[in-house]
Amino acid sequence: MPATIVVPQSIGQIGNRLEQFSHLIAFARETGCRIINPSFSLYSEFFAGTHDDLLCRYPAVHSGSTNKAGQRLLYYMIRMAERLGVLSAVPGSTRVDIHWSAGPYDLGNPQFRCLAQERKWIFLMGHWKHRHWSGYEPSIPATREHFQLIPQLREKVVRHMQSVREPGTILIGFHVRQGDNFTDPVRRDAFTSEEHASVARQIAALFPGKKVAFLLCTNKPQPRELYQGLTVFDGPGDFILDLHCLAECDYIAGAGQSSFSGWASLMGQKPRYRLFDPRQPITLDDFSVCQGVED
Repeated sequence: MPATIVVPQSIGQIGNRLEQFSHLIAFARETGCRIINPSFSLYSEFFAGTHDDLLCRYPAVHSGSTNKAGQRLLYYMIRMAERLGVLSAVPGSTRVDIHWSAGPYDLGNPQFRCLAQERKWIFLMGHWKHRHWSGYEPSIPATREHFQLIPQLREKVVRHMQSVREPGTILIGFHVRQGDNFTDPVRRDAFTSEEHASVARQIAALFPGKKVAFLLCTNKPQPRELYQGLTVFDGPGDFILDLHCLAECDYIAGAGQSSFSGWASLMGQKPRYRLFDPRQPITLDDFSVCQGVED
């Protein structure tokens, strides 16, 4: 029987964890492995496939009574067991620990495939860049289904989009990320508010003779005067609603290395522009639907 893969360590924010989980889903669908992902419990309450499952599993198992407090408690118990070395003593188990600095870890490599067929339990540690590109694209419909918003949140997204959508207007979801990407030495997508506004004007110019509006989703308030002459609406302001409102726009643009806007493109199947240089001329050919967030 194929292994059960357990992720007892949480690393990164929502985009990172969604991307990791989606690759694990791809691997599970191809190999018959099961996934237990308690590390996802911080965000599990938002999604149809995880909100009522104590273990955040794939394939989903719905208990109908689980709450986030219970999921978080179980996560901390499993995390403590890992730190104390208890998980290493589980019969039929193995621990795969790859440091984050080593780069992506290919779940499809022969050694891991062998472990997945021979062991009962595999504990994945070290980082969030577990990847299975060879089986990823065929699994996208299942991934999108697993991570549909719960109905209460979906209704909020619908209401917000109804308040900003105007007939005949092209809506650009504009993701401005400022803060951590300014201090991360390996990132290439940290820009000033002025630079972001300049990019917005470039994008608006791609649609001559048409009405263009921007849905501005940001983790830092932006001076509205920089967008003078453009039609700009604010996102809901809550990260999970911002993420799914971006997915409902006609186009998406913003931080080039952000798995956040990349996930919005994947979930909404909407073309995305990855911003790496605010001085670079932009064409519509530079927008493409994300089929997996690149590292």
